[in-house]
Amino acid sequence: MKIVYLTWGETPRSYGVYNSQVIGQFVETKKIMPEAEFFFIAGLPIIHSGLVREKRRYKEELKKIKFRLTNIPFQVIPIFAPQNFVNSSKSTFSFMHIISNLMLKKRFRDIQPDVVHCRSYHAAFAAVQVREKYKFNYKIVFDGRGLYPEEVALKKGYSDSNSNYLFLKQIENKLLSECDVSVAVSDTMKEHYLSLKAKKAVCVYLSSSTVRLRGGREHIVREGDKINYGYVGALSDDTWHKPQELLDLYMKLRVFGKSKLIIVTTSNHEAIRKCFANIPDDEIYITSTKTDEELKNILQTFDFGLMSYFKPQSKREILLGNMVLAVKIVEYLAAGLPVIVNRYCGGAASIVEKYNLGIVYDPETFQEINSKNITGFVNDYKFFERSDLAKELFDYEVNAEKYKRIYKTIVE
Repeated sequence: MKIVYLTWGETPRSYGVYNSQVIGQFVETKKIMPEAEFFFIAGLPIIHSGLVREKRRYKEELKKIKFRLTNIPFQVIPIFAPQNFVNSSKSTFSFMHIISNLMLKKRFRDIQPDVVHCRSYHAAFAAVQVREKYKFNYKIVFDGRGLYPEEVALKKGYSDSNSNYLFLKQIENKLLSECDVSVAVSDTMKEHYLSLKAKKAVCVYLSSSTVRLRGGREHIVREGDKINYGYVGALSDDTWHKPQELLDLYMKLRVFGKSKLIIVTTSNHEAIRKCFANIPDDEIYITSTKTDEELKNILQTFDFGLMSYFKPQSKREILLGNMVLAVKIVEYLAAGLPVIVNRYCGGAASIVEKYNLGIVYDPETFQEINSKNITGFVNDYKFFERSDLAKELFDYEVNAEKYKRIYKTIVE
């Protein structure tokens, strides 16, 4: 079996999400499929973020990716458009594909793949178009990662009747009906794909090396002790993780006894401090971590992991939020922590409710935030049970087995 992993429009990097969710998982899947041949192709816009962030040093990033992929052949196909065309309108969508699809056809002629695993709508569209036009027989795994038409519509202010939005919905329907299997990153996303008549949909959660964060808390909360509430990840007004939403949640939590808020983020610390200016200095600690070991050590001082998220203002925002799982949830559970999660973060909330992993709250009322719920989880001694469940749901090795089954099922 020959398996190609295809990205289209993203900037390949040896760190961050591209490294953890793409390269890390693909390498792990190859380990358990020694009988198969693996290939990696990245469609890269000729104007992309690497030219801004790393500039001339970006070539070093490509070398690092080749090193991370070990003996998996890695090729880059130029996309003759600026990277902002990823968020396409009806008039710009084709620029992401015209010449590049022809170059992709040549790569596929050389490889003769059995499976093309496509990360993103653009990647799947390229694979579908090339398969149709040039009569290839490969199977397509559509790994959309999110709801692309809704994301673009939200960014560009398209209404439901806008011709650009309707065009992107046509693309989505084509992919769901013609790709051999569609992968969702949450249970709620799988249900949504099925409601759109996907040919076949499966759920594979976010990938993580859960063992790196496993460990019991270093302390038990006794009467009169502080409860440490922790938050990990981006936190700024230009993301869906708003400082004010975290402050609103913490203000509800702190009334139930002594408490402390620990924030681990690479976002602007000063901006966060301004938002939390009315919280006493000894009650808030803001830091960042650079290594897995540093993150593991600080997670062991948490009593709860927080996912404050935001309050959606429209049906589209509610729908997009309902798909989200978030890596921070994986990290909290891998460390054995109970979590407190905004109900509008639907992918995470569904897992928390299904396995009784913490508190799902309504950010409008906060009625679920009460002393009984907090004390019920803070010392439940289920640290290792949650860590074990995180490994079962999110670990690279577990997900590798899932992808192996997907590839073999659609080929055989």
